[in-house]
Amino acid sequence: MSVSTFFEKTKAQIKNAVSAHPIEIFLISAFAIGIWFMELGTHKENDHLAYWVFEPMLFIFIYLSRPYSWYRFSWIVPLVALAIIGMTNDSAEFYLSSPKFWGANFIALLVLLGFPFEKNNQGFTYRNFTNLFHLGLATMVWLLVFGLVAAILFTITTLFSVEFSDSFYEHFYTSLGIFTLPLFFLVFQQRQAKSEMTLNRIFEILVNFVLAPALMIFTVLLYAYVVQIIFEGVLPKGMLANITLPYLLGGLGVYALRSICAKARWETFFKFYPYLSIVPIVLLWLAIDRRISAYAWTEQRIYLVALATAITIAYAILIVPKARQYRLISGVVMVAIFAMTWIVKPQEIAYQSQTARFEQLLKKLNLSDGLGKIRDDIDFVERLENMPKSELKDWEELDSVSDYLLYSIELDSSVEDAYQERREVFKKQYGEKSKELLAFNIYRDEIRINERIISDRKTTVGFEWKSIDVTPYKKWIRVPMPGFARTEVQTYMKSDEKANKHKEKPEVCFVEDHDRYRTNMDEHIHKVFKEHQLDPMKKISQAELKSLSQDLLKIDRPSFTIYLSELDMEFSQEKGYYYKELTVEAIFDK
Repeated sequence: MSVSTFFEKTKAQIKNAVSAHPIEIFLISAFAIGIWFMELGTHKENDHLAYWVFEPMLFIFIYLSRPYSWYRFSWIVPLVALAIIGMTNDSAEFYLSSPKFWGANFIALLVLLGFPFEKNNQGFTYRNFTNLFHLGLATMVWLLVFGLVAAILFTITTLFSVEFSDSFYEHFYTSLGIFTLPLFFLVFQQRQAKSEMTLNRIFEILVNFVLAPALMIFTVLLYAYVVQIIFEGVLPKGMLANITLPYLLGGLGVYALRSICAKARWETFFKFYPYLSIVPIVLLWLAIDRRISAYAWTEQRIYLVALATAITIAYAILIVPKARQYRLISGVVMVAIFAMTWIVKPQEIAYQSQTARFEQLLKKLNLSDGLGKIRDDIDFVERLENMPKSELKDWEELDSVSDYLLYSIELDSSVEDAYQERREVFKKQYGEKSKELLAFNIYRDEIRINERIISDRKTTVGFEWKSIDVTPYKKWIRVPMPGFARTEVQTYMKSDEKANKHKEKPEVCFVEDHDRYRTNMDEHIHKVFKEHQLDPMKKISQAELKSLSQDLLKIDRPSFTIYLSELDMEFSQEKGYYYKELTVEAIFDK
């Protein structure tokens, strides 16, 4: 196709789109022109931009009205809608922060893709695929136009020294997007429907030889994992939802796309696929149950449960031959979106659930006064400094839950300082001591209160050996491996009683196959402490620890001496100070 032919064809398609969709064109033109009379940017006051955020839904309504006789009167609906917005709230921020608004937009998109919701699965799938494809194609062309226009404006500025204001760029690009994106969608929709509702060759190859085989491989892997669970007697991992969820969603997509393949392959597998999906669905629900049982409800987990419920119903529809209509699955998804954005309030559920979890932790750690408040006699510094290792997980959870309650749940944007208000509510609910509780933070091995380290389970002792007196030594030993780390105790779930557990090894063999260089680092550390009249079972300050650094980093034995450049220690109530990691500087024989 020549360039001139291409442009003539494109011109004809645009002309047809304009003539076939006059009301849609009028609507997007009005919005594109009207935006020039608005002040753009971030405004806390009424920004009057709510009219424009409703453009997609209004466009969809008018576009879907076209086959009906009342299409010519469809313009009345946008006028009424805009009037209602003007009388209620015309701030864009009000709607953009509302789950109900986004839920309505997603439902409108699904209606656009599937309307008129044919009973025939092939026709329904083909309509959804082509509409989504045209929408994606329109977006890509719009981005191309956006880039070309940006390049033209840049060239004008560079060659002719014409400076455009920031306001001009904001209005121009916004207006361009408002008008061109729906226009390109209408243009692509002008293509005549195929006599046969099937994918083209490229997409068919993608479905038959890439997506379908990948789905089969994942199915085999999930069933192999189930076999492993049965033989080992270990419960499924909580993170399994990250695998099963994409698998089930992808499976629905591949299963549907096969209906519009001219020649679908792997017929035997897909005949049984709805039944094969039962096990992954069970794994998904087990994984969800483990996360909720351990960490209670959050907004994300509530949405996850809603999605898992919709997926379960969708696969149930596929299993029942008489009910196997893809439009029903689309309906289930829309109902789920409506329920989660208009009926169910995930924020409130999550807040109540995490509040209950928080109060349980207060009782477990003996921080509650029995009346719902934090005890006034609690010295958080003392408790955290002398905290047994067994309590660390509970304190970490307490820190995590309090952060979630204050900072992770969406705040009321109408309040000037929503965080401060929520802190005041928290203080009123749990007493004055809650301020101290909110001030502490546990991150990895450090415990801080108001950014002051009060407990650091991992302490690094380091020293730069600028010079070492080698006169007492007769031989320098090459350092074969400079770094050593303590063997950790492997932790397993309670159900995994038969697993082999590795014991911690405080001994370090600095030169392989030479036991004479083997040193018990815990004994060495405790020995240095006692030489300085210090108790290794009691925590000391960083300043006191620093005074021991040279002795801690020098392992002096009758036949050899080892110099360390770095030694990482940890402290626990049970073992006192103990070795974690180290780095060797030099080894000498005497």
